[in-house]
Amino acid sequence: MKYSSKINWSFVAAIVVSVCWIIGDIFVAGFDPNPDDYPLFSKTYADQVNVEFATLMLEGSTPGLMFGALIGALTGPLLLPASWLVYQFFKNTKTWYAVSVYWILLAGAVLSPLGHAGFFYVGEIYKAIYHTDPSAHPYLLETGRSFMKMLNIAWGAAIGVLAIGWVSFAVCILLNKTLLPRWMALLTPFVLTMFIIPIKNILPPPYSGWVGGAIFNLAYLIFFSSLLFMFRKRLVR
Repeated sequence: MKYSSKINWSFVAAIVVSVCWIIGDIFVAGFDPNPDDYPLFSKTYADQVNVEFATLMLEGSTPGLMFGALIGALTGPLLLPASWLVYQFFKNTKTWYAVSVYWILLAGAVLSPLGHAGFFYVGEIYKAIYHTDPSAHPYLLETGRSFMKMLNIAWGAAIGVLAIGWVSFAVCILLNKTLLPRWMALLTPFVLTMFIIPIKNILPPPYSGWVGGAIFNLAYLIFFSSLLFMFRKRLVR
């Protein structure tokens, strides 16, 4: 794998999109509320809502949630060159497994922006329920369930496809099908996420909320930064 302007700009895209999505995650879901502070959802409507999601974004302002949703959704196209960059690290890019991983990661990248933006609508509908007269709650709760269903489908599809792609890439690293050392499998996003989750649990607010909201994209940033380090090291050699 040789240096080229395409490789260079793909690294730029990968780092930039990782940072933008971390910022977006913090603004749209980087909260760590105590559900007991919101008895309307944790008690009154506990059997009608997902309490965790219903209370998650109540502390977020509308402009903040909108900014968080948009900075992720609008930088989503940068995930495409980032996926192409991963593809370049296969020893033989013409093999079926290299092409398969590449297209799976591309599919996950295309699906991700909608899932990310969906948090805004869920947050806003539950804020509306919390701040309106109880007479309006039945309709708003039904709308909230529809928004949650949409979010679960969109985000679940993106995460599911990306999980298949990144786990497959980690397996390829372990099988020595890439230019990367085998230990780099530990730094692939889905594997690395498992190491970041415990860190979130020991941090105090608001940092626990920030890390909790941005776990997967923190893993992205660490992975692509490590990939850049490995590439530059190879160039020096």
